[in-house]
Amino acid sequence: MPLDPQTTDSVAGIKIATLVFGFLGAAVSLSYTKEMTRTQAITAIFAGTAVAVSAAPLALHYLGLPDPFERGVAFFAGLVAMRAVPVLLGMVDRFRDVKLPSLPDPKE
Repeated sequence: MPLDPQTTDSVAGIKIATLVFGFLGAAVSLSYTKEMTRTQAITAIFAGTAVAVSAAPLALHYLGLPDPFERGVAFFAGLVAMRAVPVLLGMVDRFRDVKLPSLPDPKE
C-alpha cells in the first residue's frame, strides 16, 4: 500500500495508515517496558493503539498540522500512551490497599 496522503482507505472510519502507525508506536514502546505480564502487554498495546487512533486527528486539528503528519502523530501518540499504561497499573496497585475514611450514616 503506497503512503499516499490522499488515500481514503478506512476501517470503521479509521484510516488504515493511522491504525498501523499507532500500533507500531505502541509495539515499539513495549520493547522498553520491564516486568509486564502477557495480559498487561496486550492490554497496553491495545490501549496505545486506541489512544493513537483517537488522538491523532485531534492533534492535527488543534496543532494546525497538515494531513500527511497524521501517521507520525499516531506513532508518537501510540508510543506515549502505551508507556502510560504501566504507570496507571502501578498507581492502581499502589492505591488498592488505601482505606478511605467512612462517612457517617445519615440515618443515625
